[in-house]
Amino acid sequence: MKIAICYPPLPNPHGTPLLSQNRQFQFFSSPTYIYPVVPAQAASLLKSKGYEVIWMDGIAEEKTEEAYWNWLEIEKPDLIMVETKTPVVKRHWKFINYLKSQFPNLITVLVGDHVTALPEESMQNCQVDYILTGGDYDFLMLNLANHLTKKEKLEPGIWHRETQNSKLKTQNYNLKIKTTGSFQLNHDLNSLPFIDRELTKWQLYAYENGNYKRTPGTYVMAGRDCWWRRDGGCKFCAWTILYPQFRTRSVKNVLDEIGILIKKYQVQEIMDDTGTFPVGGWLKEFCQGMLKRGYHKKIYFDCNMRANILTQEDYNLMAKAGFRFLLYGLESANEKTLEKINKGIPAGAIVRDCQMAKEANRRTGGHLQPHATCMVGYPWESKKEAENTIALTADLFGRGLIDSLQATIVIPYPGTALFKECEKNNWLKTKDWSRYDMREPIMKIPYSASAAMALTRGIYKSFLTPKFILKKIISIRGLEDIKFLMRGGIKFFGHLTDFSKKE
Repeated sequence: MKIAICYPPLPNPHGTPLLSQNRQFQFFSSPTYIYPVVPAQAASLLKSKGYEVIWMDGIAEEKTEEAYWNWLEIEKPDLIMVETKTPVVKRHWKFINYLKSQFPNLITVLVGDHVTALPEESMQNCQVDYILTGGDYDFLMLNLANHLTKKEKLEPGIWHRETQNSKLKTQNYNLKIKTTGSFQLNHDLNSLPFIDRELTKWQLYAYENGNYKRTPGTYVMAGRDCWWRRDGGCKFCAWTILYPQFRTRSVKNVLDEIGILIKKYQVQEIMDDTGTFPVGGWLKEFCQGMLKRGYHKKIYFDCNMRANILTQEDYNLMAKAGFRFLLYGLESANEKTLEKINKGIPAGAIVRDCQMAKEANRRTGGHLQPHATCMVGYPWESKKEAENTIALTADLFGRGLIDSLQATIVIPYPGTALFKECEKNNWLKTKDWSRYDMREPIMKIPYSASAAMALTRGIYKSFLTPKFILKKIISIRGLEDIKFLMRGGIKFFGHLTDFSKKE
């Protein structure tokens, strides 16, 4: 069986769709390609079990639609897997329907958070053969391939049609749809083979990523997905749908993969995209392993982190172990908002943590560079309260406590607790999924959409203070710093364009 792991091209005047490895979908004016870890693990697992696998990312390879269809015609896969998200799911329905018209015997599979939340919707709106729900779709892809070739029993979490390859007569045709039940996250992450980076064309994603200070860079995941799970975790996060429970790989397993990336691929920076990097004893063992193996001298290591959990000693150890980019979800400066979205962190906590990160640099000579994410467009938040978030980010920049940030419009994705709250309170402006692309607020807010976009641009502009710019100039130590600042500048002006829509 020949299996294609696929991202069809999605040309759009707004820019490049940030589809892979992304909890909040956005079109980027400045191209950004993030290495899709779980699809890459699916491809690698299938290949390790003897299946012929091809990697077909039309977005990262910047294929035209015509070139992509020619590619498919040449390769002629037996099965194709597509990761989808809410803002592009309707386009993927059309893609699959056209696929079935051109290749009637081609088996099609959809995966991702949107189809996990609403599997029956996609089964009814396109001719997809299978939907794999949950975040362990790498394991489910192997199970499906074995089912089709060896009659292996399907695992829980798979939706399919009673008669495969049946043709959809009309959009609302009442097809017989079956499911194997609720997905289970009971797979051993340590049993996965290390990602085959050549197969998955890792270099496509190694340079066009503003988070990297050194290139080439790549991604790994030590866990799935976030250990913050009180009352279901953050209410807005789309990946709470995929991973309602947290699991990790062993420290040795992750370190061994890092060693391969350093030795075989000469990677200079690695981003771990676990929703929140493991802490406690796991973190300590990992840092000690980085030091013992000497990896701290060869790469920068980046991760997502939560404030209000680490100690000064933790930050000191991370600085010594080669950590650099630390991403914190600030989300809002208002305590009411943080409570309503179940963030579980007071607004002032990020200040304390950033201070400790900078102190760790002073004590150890490390390179920790905090990054904050924040959002505007909450239904209960006034314009003045949203401006408080801008004021906090400006203060953090002015004091040199954060080095970069990401600003977004909060979007309530189907399946999240926030979406359910929106339905209950009649906050949704539309259920046209194509509008859930962060080009406008989807929830009803007490100020205009154009004001929300202006606030988002204001967050990016908040760092343009003479003091911050002077600090950046003074911090330049070589060509690496100059290149990083230039890439950051390009991304900055791109983000201003991303949120330039007028009402």
